[in-house]
Amino acid sequence: MSERSYFRDDPDPENDRLDREGFADRTVSALGEIRRQSKSSVAGLIAPWGAGKSTTLEMIVKGLEKHETDPWIVVDLNPWLYSDVESLQLGFFVSLREALPRGKKWGKKRERVGNFFTAISPMGKVNGLVGVDASSALESIGERIAGDVSANALKKKAEEVLEELENPILFVMDDLDRLTPDELLMVFKLVRLVGRLPNVYYLLSYDEKTLLDLIQQTSVASGDRARSRDYMEKIIQVRFDVPDLRPNQKANLVDAAINELLATYSIELSREEGEAFGSAYRGCLRHYLTTPRAINRYFAQVDAFYGALNNEVRFVDFALLTFIRTFEPGVYKNLTGSWRDELLGDAVELIFSGQKESPSVREDRWHSMLSEAHVTAANIPGLYKMLSSLFPRLRGDRVEGIGVGDRDYFDRYFSFGVPEDDIPDIELRQMVDAIDKTADTSSLDILRAALESDTKRTCRKLLRFIPGKANASAALLPILADVYAEADYEFFAVDGNSRALIEQLARISMCEIPAEKINDVVALTNALPHGAIMLSTVLSSRSDGGGTINPDFQKSTAKVLEERVRALISQPLEAISTHDFRHVYHWRRTAGKEVTDPRLRQALLDGHWDALDFAARSVSVATSGRSESLADVQFDLLEEVIGLEYFYQTLESHMNVDGPMPQRHYYEDTIQNRRIMALGQLRQRRDRARQGVEE
Repeated sequence: MSERSYFRDDPDPENDRLDREGFADRTVSALGEIRRQSKSSVAGLIAPWGAGKSTTLEMIVKGLEKHETDPWIVVDLNPWLYSDVESLQLGFFVSLREALPRGKKWGKKRERVGNFFTAISPMGKVNGLVGVDASSALESIGERIAGDVSANALKKKAEEVLEELENPILFVMDDLDRLTPDELLMVFKLVRLVGRLPNVYYLLSYDEKTLLDLIQQTSVASGDRARSRDYMEKIIQVRFDVPDLRPNQKANLVDAAINELLATYSIELSREEGEAFGSAYRGCLRHYLTTPRAINRYFAQVDAFYGALNNEVRFVDFALLTFIRTFEPGVYKNLTGSWRDELLGDAVELIFSGQKESPSVREDRWHSMLSEAHVTAANIPGLYKMLSSLFPRLRGDRVEGIGVGDRDYFDRYFSFGVPEDDIPDIELRQMVDAIDKTADTSSLDILRAALESDTKRTCRKLLRFIPGKANASAALLPILADVYAEADYEFFAVDGNSRALIEQLARISMCEIPAEKINDVVALTNALPHGAIMLSTVLSSRSDGGGTINPDFQKSTAKVLEERVRALISQPLEAISTHDFRHVYHWRRTAGKEVTDPRLRQALLDGHWDALDFAARSVSVATSGRSESLADVQFDLLEEVIGLEYFYQTLESHMNVDGPMPQRHYYEDTIQNRRIMALGQLRQRRDRARQGVEE
């Protein structure tokens, strides 16, 4: 955490960055003018919660105590410290009496003031006064009972004493906005009816909105806001409104806090990141960060939780999410709840909806959702714009980097650390470096486990870390082939296709491997069941940039595939598995049909391979997850290798047997079912061709 005291909420007059001292000096001068024009008065120091009232009040008090021409006796009375209204009343009286001068000259005078307080104090609490002073308190009680001395008479005597004060008394009361309605009314009663004594002044500090809310709950206003305000105006003669933060002051406070955090965590923002935060501040944050307390509260939250994620998330994204968590908890809760899928582009119902949502319709829908999350209407447009920046898929854009809009990093921002099922990027990068420099086997084992357990996320991360790491790429390629064998083939997945991601990572790795290592790497990869197939798939797939694969990879892969097919030709096709026969297709793709097809044709003509089983093996397989079913005969393969007429003639007796047309995606992958599919589709193809000739 930084050294800055974001969590401090005590007055801090020594660090005046908001020109509060100038305002305090002007207030001190104004109070001096008030004492010259009136015997008693009530002033209000008014500002919202967190605007620095207590700091300003402390500056005012120090200015009054040091004032040479107009010195004051300042009495600090915090009504919030008293447990009930009677204690508050007694505390008020005791505090005023204790402010009076001491000595023989003032002994009797203090007693007169004490007698008046005793006369109007609650009977059950009188011992609180007796314990403090009042040598004649019991006598005063007796006089009250006998009716010989009235409260008014005692008040006049007290006023005569107070008029002799050389320096006036100023009651300073802070935290009025923390009182209950009854306690607040008692304070006002003391100030208005009892406390209006000569040379006694009051400076009340409060948040006006909160006080009006409290008064509105009492019988004084009975829920009427206007009556609450009228009542306040009767109490407060002079208003001292602490100036609101000017825009540049708010911006300076925010800039200072941000820069300190960046320095603390050694973060250097890119130009785009700086502009993103600036845009969010202008459009949204500035409407919430209106007081020093709000600003400190916000950055305290960032400072408290960012340390565990330093370099593992994007700082600006984390800061903006922290803002939402701090000031709009209803929105924050929905981010990980009902809104999550749409924010990450995983909302299947939206993906497959027949109607494409326009940006304006989407914006209106989200405005409604934010309103339901209790965001005020004025703040909704700015907050939606900020969410669109954090989650690019809301506006239909791609997600790049390690932002919260990336499903691979989303949970980190809400877990305040890297979840247990994830590997910190720093560790992953270190492991790649260790593999690249020292062939570290333990790091390679961890990497293998991560690829097996969390294939998609690990592949996406390695796509960033592998470039430039030739040795690590060479070590990784055989592992990818092993994982490739177990990866599901997904026709559709919102977070990507496992095999496609492995192929993409394999391509990046192949681009990094130097020529002298290619044959060895291909041999190691080919030793795995899906190794040669993966290499062939990558070599024949379209490149989206990111480097060029050395042509030697093509030659070396074609060579190992040729060796595999040569071994198959000596075996009957019915004994060859679907997986093994796939090497025939990949050999054709990698070595070229002009090289492969003559060899395959000869295998048919020489009788090494049966024509029916070759056609059966050419039936494609439809795959979804781990489920497979037979689909279509690859007529192009049969035509290119030897011609369809060869199969029509060779299999004529089999095809002339009547039977229903087999259903696609119905049969399991067995050699018997393959023969059924091949004969049925060949017969249909032949019959259509002959009908076309006759017509």
